[in-house]
Amino acid sequence: MMNTSFYDDTNSLCEIKTIEENNMIEDEMLSPDDQLLAQLGYRPELKREFSYLTVFGQSFGSMGIAPAIAESIAFSLGSAGTVGMVWTYLVGCILLIPVSLSLGELGSSMPTSGGLYYWVARLSPPKPRAFFCWLAGYMNTLGYISIYASTIYAATLILGATISISVNGGYTPTKYHNFGIFLATILLTFAMTCVRTSVLNKLNLFYLYLQLGMLIALIVILAVFTDSEKKNTPSFVFLEFQNTGAWSSNFWAFMMAFLTPVWVVSGFESAATIAEEASNAAKAVPFAMVSSLVTATFTGWAVIVTIAFCMGTDVIGIVTTELGQPLAQIAFNSLGKSGSVGILIMLWFCSICNCSILMVAASRETFAFARDHGIPGSTFLRVLSAGAVPARAVGFVAVCGAFEGLLMLVNTIAINSIFNLAIMGLYFAYCMPLILRLVYDNFKPGVWYMGDKLSYASALYSVIWMTFIFILLLFPSYPNPTRDEMNYAVVVLGSVLVFCVCYYWCPKIGGRYFFTGPLRTIDELIITDQQGLVGGGNYQLNPAQNIEMKLSQPH
Repeated sequence: MMNTSFYDDTNSLCEIKTIEENNMIEDEMLSPDDQLLAQLGYRPELKREFSYLTVFGQSFGSMGIAPAIAESIAFSLGSAGTVGMVWTYLVGCILLIPVSLSLGELGSSMPTSGGLYYWVARLSPPKPRAFFCWLAGYMNTLGYISIYASTIYAATLILGATISISVNGGYTPTKYHNFGIFLATILLTFAMTCVRTSVLNKLNLFYLYLQLGMLIALIVILAVFTDSEKKNTPSFVFLEFQNTGAWSSNFWAFMMAFLTPVWVVSGFESAATIAEEASNAAKAVPFAMVSSLVTATFTGWAVIVTIAFCMGTDVIGIVTTELGQPLAQIAFNSLGKSGSVGILIMLWFCSICNCSILMVAASRETFAFARDHGIPGSTFLRVLSAGAVPARAVGFVAVCGAFEGLLMLVNTIAINSIFNLAIMGLYFAYCMPLILRLVYDNFKPGVWYMGDKLSYASALYSVIWMTFIFILLLFPSYPNPTRDEMNYAVVVLGSVLVFCVCYYWCPKIGGRYFFTGPLRTIDELIITDQQGLVGGGNYQLNPAQNIEMKLSQPH
């Protein structure tokens, strides 16, 4: 069967029409969620077993606040001390809330697993649509895989520090040991992710309660068991700025500390990637995006402030610890050997669960992009295994994550660049649909909508803020860097962009010859009510409507 784009030449984005009368299978009665998905052009393939709470758990669990803070405070502490760590987290998270509101509007209007990539398709003009979709798909895939790989690496460091403390400092993992742990962790999360949707639903709820419990435990344990002489004063925590980085400018040192909050809360939009597995997705997806970010803002800040009060005043010693993990050193100073090993094991387990949730998001986005033939090997990657699980897409994420992990064999600075890379890839993809809706003004609101003026202002602000952060993350950690000190995120991002553009425009075999954007997987959709045929412009359908859908065989 010939692949057919969702869009026709007249740019009627919401029109649904018959493409082929033949090659049909049985009629199906659709739920309201699948009615909406059908009007967006997709055959329902994944099982809808995720509740509101589960979708919230996907977004909140993707952030993994406690382990993510443990894994990334080196960036803020190592740039601007406790003041940078405390204030950039609060300010950075609050400034991202309008971004979640704007992306939530898109998720409500178009709840598909393609997420950002599909939104770009709906909002683009006809001529550049395919290329814009192609670019957004690759950047979003890169961002998700990089956030997964960076979290795997951070979990590796936590485990290495735990082992080192448990043997009284008699073991210091080499980069080859760390790479072995990195690969083993990928295999573990692969096994945790290749399960049925019904199992993932229960696991997501477990991960949610686990992450909330870890936040409370970390705050209480540090606050109660840290000796009073090691606790800091409010002025040291909130007011006494220290430039602990390599940049001489205090302003620039403070700006560099923003990597911690933007990395910690990255993934709040991952609810969009499971939209086709969620009940009442048009409401659940935006609710999860916004509420998870707000929750992460204040619970995460409570953890950050607690750490700042309980870490002592030797900031440089903590950042440069031989354990390779600042929070491990803080825990050891406050809790001793047994206490620090216990809390680090808990953080490591939470981090593994965080990695599993990120792998779910990355694999669903990969599956959606492969479904539309955007990735090399799409015919293979889009096939679902038993239980409607995209296991091949999960494997693709695992392999790509392993390749990114090779950077740790270069040096610490090189592997740390994937933290920047993750945010740069995601923010590039976030900005594309928001810019398109601002420029072309063809956005059709869903049930989650702020109103014309506020919605426009929020989208404009979001683009400006994310562009600023994107530019900030292009800079290296050191002024006048050597080859070993350069920001390798620029190299990897540039390589992916070059591959993406060259592969699309390559003569005869390039993407422009076969890729048209999101592909319809529905041949015929007939929607009738008492008044007859219901048009495609308004796709918020009444559940009482009778839907008859003819489905095509999978591409």
